[in-house]
Amino acid sequence: MKEVVTILCSGFGLGFYIPGLLLEQQLKALGLEVETEVFESLMTNDKKRKTDESRNAYHANFAMALGSQRIPADIRRSLDPDATAALLDHWIQQGRRHFISLSGHWVHILDLLRERGVTGVKADLLHVDSDLSPSWKQLHKLNPSYAAPYREIGLYDKEHMAVTFKIDVMGQEPLAYADRSGRLVLHGGGWGIGTYQQKAEELEQNGYGLDIAAYQTEDIVRQDSMDRSYFMNDPQWRTWMRDARGKLTFPPFARIPVEGKPDFQLLGAYHGVYDIIRTSAAVISKPGAGALIDSLAAATPLVLLEPFGTHERKNAEIWKTHGFGIDFEEWRNLGFDREVLKRMHLNLLNERAKRPDYAAHYAAEVTVADRSGHT
Repeated sequence: MKEVVTILCSGFGLGFYIPGLLLEQQLKALGLEVETEVFESLMTNDKKRKTDESRNAYHANFAMALGSQRIPADIRRSLDPDATAALLDHWIQQGRRHFISLSGHWVHILDLLRERGVTGVKADLLHVDSDLSPSWKQLHKLNPSYAAPYREIGLYDKEHMAVTFKIDVMGQEPLAYADRSGRLVLHGGGWGIGTYQQKAEELEQNGYGLDIAAYQTEDIVRQDSMDRSYFMNDPQWRTWMRDARGKLTFPPFARIPVEGKPDFQLLGAYHGVYDIIRTSAAVISKPGAGALIDSLAAATPLVLLEPFGTHERKNAEIWKTHGFGIDFEEWRNLGFDREVLKRMHLNLLNERAKRPDYAAHYAAEVTVADRSGHT
């Protein structure tokens, strides 16, 4: 039986979820058997409800979101023992050995798998930020040697301020700058957090049309003088929801009509906002993991807002060092110049051409191991 690669995602931020689904698509295209799991599926219903409450609170209050990172917690207290045992039984029955984890929370589960006597577990602990995000920090506090049985690998090298790997999104070359809409995308990541909504009026006054992420309908503000459109992920969707085939999905997505209800659609191969990012002049956003992946894949510059924690601050430093992004205040001081965006676009194009694709790198390693008879 062909070896199955299991991708382990987390919905605590879509930057730890969507890249996992992208990798699933790409690894399948490269001939591997792949299944994806999301950590929330192992949580109790009460903990899922509290996560929802936190998501809404953090959207409303960015300062509260920032403060939440300083509160220590052991995620294992949120686990449903029956769901956890059932998943481990399933993995053991299927002989699962190959894993890619995008969240530190999953290392607790991988450790349990090894404690049940499973040998030969090979896991890439894939860091999609340039420094430890909260799940990895929490794990490190509980177990400083967490990575010893596995392999840590990062999309970025924080010591050398460099990009190590890219994750592609839709398998197409970026659009030329001259072929783009010239509009700006404003978003706050999967939880809609940050200061992005506060920048809309100033950008419009400086001649930019805007495509703005609405986390909830209350975020939508329309006037005749505004050159803006809104888009939204289905607010009823949750990362642990599966489709009729039992598969995890990208968020159902829609542009919000001026009148009538939005028609949320599932896209099979990538997340809906990427189509907008790919045609835009720049993205105005905090420097989250998903924003960086989209930026490099589409060669779309980032205009950087206040980061969510030290890991995002390091992300911003790498993007600014290489001329892929610029702080909002600095761009304002340059008169919101479009030529600045064009230069960053060209820098991203050059970087994208140089960096290896993580999915192709991983598939080549697994294929070699299978051929040599080592699993």
